[in-house]
Amino acid sequence: MTGRISVAIVGGGVVGCAVAMELSEFCQDIFLFEKNPGITQGENQSTRNSGVIHSGLYYDQENRPQKAALCVEGNRLLYDFCERYRVPSIKTGKIIVAVTGKDEEVLDIYLKRSMENHVPGVKRISGAKVRELEPNVKALSALLVPSAGIVDPTSLVYRLHTLAVRQGVQFVTGTEVVGIEGSGGNIRLHIRYPDGNMDSVQARYVINSAGIHADRLARFLSPDIPYELDPVKGESYKFYGHKRAELSLRGMNVYPTPVSLITPHGRHFTVGIHLTPTLNDLSYPPSIGSTVTVGPKLVPVDDVNGGTGVSVPPSVFADSICPFFPGIRVDDLSWHQSGLQARLKGSQDFVIEPDHSLSNMINLMGIDSPGLTSCLAIARRIRDIIGPSER
Repeated sequence: MTGRISVAIVGGGVVGCAVAMELSEFCQDIFLFEKNPGITQGENQSTRNSGVIHSGLYYDQENRPQKAALCVEGNRLLYDFCERYRVPSIKTGKIIVAVTGKDEEVLDIYLKRSMENHVPGVKRISGAKVRELEPNVKALSALLVPSAGIVDPTSLVYRLHTLAVRQGVQFVTGTEVVGIEGSGGNIRLHIRYPDGNMDSVQARYVINSAGIHADRLARFLSPDIPYELDPVKGESYKFYGHKRAELSLRGMNVYPTPVSLITPHGRHFTVGIHLTPTLNDLSYPPSIGSTVTVGPKLVPVDDVNGGTGVSVPPSVFADSICPFFPGIRVDDLSWHQSGLQARLKGSQDFVIEPDHSLSNMINLMGIDSPGLTSCLAIARRIRDIIGPSER
């Protein structure tokens, strides 16, 4: 396909597909390159997560301003999109529970942050109110977060992909970008097809949305960029709420009080191992099923091309949720899934910025959680960056 195109998007996860759909409304000749053989077969970070629609109260303005803004905006856009295009989702609400006095002090911090980030409707509730909402959850108190919910990630990616295709976006799967260089003010991509044959294409704009490979792609053009992937694997288990009365949930997301972790690359924030309801099936309108996922537990990995199996025993998950969900037993848990997150070393926020040498290449790096929730807001951000010159 040697030639010239307007926009090349690298990476066909939920963010890449959202960008493709958004840009297709005003830009012609868009190609999306995805190295996996398909867009919606569950190979991407986008379809290996808990499917939570986050609200935006976790992210402080000092260290995570992009996440704070884009999550809140993305939450609203995502619910509107799911309703309009019949993507299975439910606004379940979330309770963030405190089981100790110290936990209650931390909740005060996040209540204040929810106000700073303009997260709607967050309020403090008592332990008695927690039991009223979810009788099998134990807590001294909690934050009630009404705008949280769940979505089926695969259905979301599929719908974004379908809409982009209808608008003329060309998806080239099984094709890996193996080099990027400047070319007379444009950008040339060197690509490798599944049969090993090589080709190249010149693009006016390149959107680097390659997930766990985004830092590597950015270094093709600018070897000295200050960003490097610090990947983690998220492992999850599940249980079936219909098996015992002590396991039943009415359908809310249930989270522990957030904690921070010290890693070799600095302090990182984690929401902890939590309970997430699942959709009964993919019919519309959707309903809550009896399966509940538990996780993720974040595990550092060295190789982004492997390591999606089991490394954490179920006892770790049971011990983590037992303080607020005392009915759980180790033998209630069965393996669910694992997936990699595109976290960056020394950076807690999304990186959305043009390359310093060629501003028509826009890098999206460190798009870990809440990237799913924020996907449509991120796409609008890209539209705002390149849109004026294309209209």
